[in-house]
Amino acid sequence: MDKKEMDKKWSFKTSGIPDGYFIRGKVPMTKEEIRAIVISKLRLEENSVVVDVGAGTGSISIEAALVANKGMVYAIDHKEEATQLQEANKRAFQVDNLHILRGRGREIIKTLQNFDRVIIGGSGGEMEEIITEVAYRLPTDGRLVITTVTLESLSKGLEALKKNELLKEIEVVTVAVSKGRNAGRYTLMEAQNPINIISATKGGMEDEG
Repeated sequence: MDKKEMDKKWSFKTSGIPDGYFIRGKVPMTKEEIRAIVISKLRLEENSVVVDVGAGTGSISIEAALVANKGMVYAIDHKEEATQLQEANKRAFQVDNLHILRGRGREIIKTLQNFDRVIIGGSGGEMEEIITEVAYRLPTDGRLVITTVTLESLSKGLEALKKNELLKEIEVVTVAVSKGRNAGRYTLMEAQNPINIISATKGGMEDEG
């Protein structure tokens, strides 16, 4: 581990690690303010077992692993560059409870023995199939959180959730963040892309009928 990686360990309990702490490449990364909201929507416990589908640089996976420090996080991505960045960030933040798996989300989820929290940040065109598999596999009160940038993905995610009778408490929020940038003596606010965050809970027998 080089000094650049060693300096990035996060020792605080709050979510929303600054973006600059992560080793980045050309793979998209969920920004810090969005990560903080996603982690809150997951309702993590220290022993949660989390699956992050389309994990990208691994920023959400890292945050989840730090909160669920007695549990496990599985970061899934089919892109080699993404899994390499995840490995680098895993070393940088010194998280031992993060497993990095390369492949298609739906197929890898089928091989996992158990989990109680799922994030879908990228579905590779398999949004409905992944939601169906996750809904079946989650335990009662398990949580699913989906992030989307496009309206098309938002629509597909909501449609799949609403027609799945196992998932309850469906909620969607759109978050638009603007950050200040210095321009001489002034500060300009620069808007980032709005992010849609959809969340749902696996229902139990008491929710039926």
